[in-house]
Amino acid sequence: MKGTVYKQCWCRDPETGNKLHTRCPDINKKGHGAWYYRYEAPRAPGENRRQPVGGPFPTKAECEKELAKEIARTGGGGAAADRNVKVGPYLEAYQAGKVNQKPRTRETDADAFRLYWIPALGHMRVAEVRKRHAEDVLREMLKINRDEESPSETLRRMLLARSDDERRVLAEGEKRHRKSTRPLSPARVARMFAPFRAAMRTAVPSLVSVSPCTGVELPRGLKVKAVAWTGPREAAYRAEMDRRLRTAEAAKGKPLTTVERQGIWQVPGLRPSKVTVWLPFHSLEFLNSADGDRMYPLWRLAMFCGLRRDEVTGLAWAEVDFDEGVLWVRETGGGDGPKSESGMRSVPVPDRALAVLRGWRRQQAAERLAWGPAWTDTGLVFTHEDGTALSGQWISRRFALLAFRAALPPVRFHDLRHGTGSLLKAAGVDTKVISAILGHAKTSFTDAVYVNVFPDVSRAAVNAAEGIVSQSRKEGTR
Repeated sequence: MKGTVYKQCWCRDPETGNKLHTRCPDINKKGHGAWYYRYEAPRAPGENRRQPVGGPFPTKAECEKELAKEIARTGGGGAAADRNVKVGPYLEAYQAGKVNQKPRTRETDADAFRLYWIPALGHMRVAEVRKRHAEDVLREMLKINRDEESPSETLRRMLLARSDDERRVLAEGEKRHRKSTRPLSPARVARMFAPFRAAMRTAVPSLVSVSPCTGVELPRGLKVKAVAWTGPREAAYRAEMDRRLRTAEAAKGKPLTTVERQGIWQVPGLRPSKVTVWLPFHSLEFLNSADGDRMYPLWRLAMFCGLRRDEVTGLAWAEVDFDEGVLWVRETGGGDGPKSESGMRSVPVPDRALAVLRGWRRQQAAERLAWGPAWTDTGLVFTHEDGTALSGQWISRRFALLAFRAALPPVRFHDLRHGTGSLLKAAGVDTKVISAILGHAKTSFTDAVYVNVFPDVSRAAVNAAEGIVSQSRKEGTR
């Protein structure tokens, strides 16, 4: 297999306007033009002669090095790289070929390509993308909704893509608007980078010899740690909430409605962290307050079993074993199964929660008889009175309303999972067991993100340590 390197530029003949390429009189000047390679590629039966071209390269040595790699790879049985494939069509084809992706992952990856990578790099050839290009895109993503004055061309294209949220179905007369006004967090940037990195890894070696994402350093972001609603934090929250309520009522000129008061109660900025956890007495107050609610079994099960919202909506009676006192997580309300293989698991159910669940099954059977033929048989554990499935948003809204009525500090429904991990840790359960119950693949993730050590537990630990020293015969008296 033969190949050659050559230098050419894109200057034009002043008389004819034709490109000079290798005939340019300045071609041998340093810094003028660039180096390319051409080689004889294997042909399929009946196929014409093929001479793929690679480049540009700044030096002859680099060009010769890449030519040698290409000849060795192609001569060793690999396919000749198609240097004309552009990033946009490639990412679209890559996404179309991911037939085993879960619907939610597919939607997120499609957003990453449509909103960021195709607008930013879609016009380039895959073979031309370098590490610096990927890093530039990441830097520009961090400027979205932060620093948009005099945007670069890359940022401008991404902003235009984000200005039209094509996923939403608009009401009559409504205009499309920007997808979001919040800046992208480092974690979100990393999530949007992941599918592009996977796509570029797949492009090796058919389109590129080395992925341009190799060695790219992602923006650093702090992991969100669950924060417990301690007394001082709750006092500070309530003082600020009362101030905002007074300000809002003064501006309105009359008392706020319950809906308006709840809106201020759950403002994210009032919380000490995005993820907040109730202390044990908060959990007890919620259960006592929600005791008469129709969905009380759901709240109790979520609080002590740490189920995700989709796992709650997709839980079927066939997966509940009353004799063994366990339930099996196999399906979700979205229909795409648990998040990972570790998410498919058995979850032990506490005795009192199991008794409540038995009562709930009897209540659901009575509702089925009352509705008669109008009952929708889904086989699900938690349903509306007519048997139809609950939506995740309905669960979150109902939970928030009950927590507000109980006059408790706000937590999200998903935060109950963090609360489960923290309660299990306070009970002395090993992290490996907690991780298995929550469906995590790594115990390190469970410890770092989901488990919060309650103040009384940590205080007991340091008191115990102090007690060991105090009981030592070598300690002097003071």
